Amino acid sequence: MSSEAIYLWKFSWKYMNKRPFITLSFIVFTIAINFLIPTFDNSLYGVEGHPAKWLSFMPAEPLRSWGGSLILSPFLHLNLKHLFINLIFFVPLGMMIERKNSGPHLALCILIIHVEVLLLLIITHFFWALDGKAFLGLSHIIMGLFSYWAIMQKKYFMLVLVSAVITYSQWQTENPLTLIAHGLGLVAGFELFVLGHLWEKSRS
Repeated sequence: MSSEAIYLWKFSWKYMNKRPFITLSFIVFTIAINFLIPTFDNSLYGVEGHPAKWLSFMPAEPLRSWGGSLILSPFLHLNLKHLFINLIFFVPLGMMIERKNSGPHLALCILIIHVEVLLLLIITHFFWALDGKAFLGLSHIIMGLFSYWAIMQKKYFMLVLVSAVITYSQWQTENPLTLIAHGLGLVAGFELFVLGHLWEKSRS
């Protein structure tokens, strides 16, 4: 387990008994989707092939699979290792943000980050063709929550570390779309913090 994940788990351990309903619900739904959705790998439903292929998000075809990729792609993962790594980071982040604010606040953060990243990927496609490239998993949401939490807690050094991982990690550079989505996730988290700050300032 990386030092970043260990740090997050230690920081969030004291929040485990605060009943983080949204975080736990998100985890259960993600795991359930990954284990149940392969049952649709059958021509009986009008599609063939593993759902990780036809439900992944493609900037070139954002509404494919009747728009199902827009909703289900963040919950789908390539394999158990991919799912496990993402949940290691999501669980402490979700618990910390939910405990500090609220469940609805965390749900709104997840929704905003996801929608913004997908929209930016579609826009990116018009300037840099990403034909044939697909994206799935929670990593863009995790990156957004990570940067949002790091800035909120003034742990700026964590942003430097995770940026280095995104830039130099070999397994990410195999697919440029993954690298772009992770980078956009960090940007979305920063924008989320700015919007939240402006909202609080306007209320006061």
